[in-house]
Amino acid sequence: LAVKVADINEAFNSCGKPAALEYKYDGFRVIISKEKNGEIKLFTRRLENVTKQFPDVVEIVKKNINGESFVLDSEVVGYDKKTGIYNPFEAISQRIKRKYDIKKLVEILPVETNIFDVLYYNGENCMKKKFRERRKIIEKIVHEEKLKIRPAVQIISDSENEVMSFYENALKIGEEGIMI
Repeated sequence: LAVKVADINEAFNSCGKPAALEYKYDGFRVIISKEKNGEIKLFTRRLENVTKQFPDVVEIVKKNINGESFVLDSEVVGYDKKTGIYNPFEAISQRIKRKYDIKKLVEILPVETNIFDVLYYNGENCMKKKFRERRKIIEKIVHEEKLKIRPAVQIISDSENEVMSFYENALKIGEEGIMI
């Protein structure tokens, strides 16, 4: 899990310069698993199977992620269908435990999947690879589709001003902050 810091200097001291920065999405974490037989399963961070609650995510993963088998870490974020503005977690949380009327909820509570890490890919454990190597895999295998799926938004910077601007933009569009 992430460690909180008081300011950018503390973050740079912890991570080094330059550092990769990503939005801290206001959604919920989903582990995406694809087995060699092509079956895709979705799990919460507590390993609850939520595949049936998110058939839309399963279909978009099938269509937009290349690979025979993988385990990806992601954040699923809800958005307003009319405006495209991101909603807070509470707006889509009802989809997590839902057993009925799933198609209706998919329609009225759409989500975007933001892929931020790869743990396993095509038979290879990726967890010991450096973060930048894992990010390259993500960029290679995830085909972005607006408001459906994408690699997590990322910049690499050693500039406090650029980091502050990235942070302020994250807050402006409704995200929780940034991860460094």
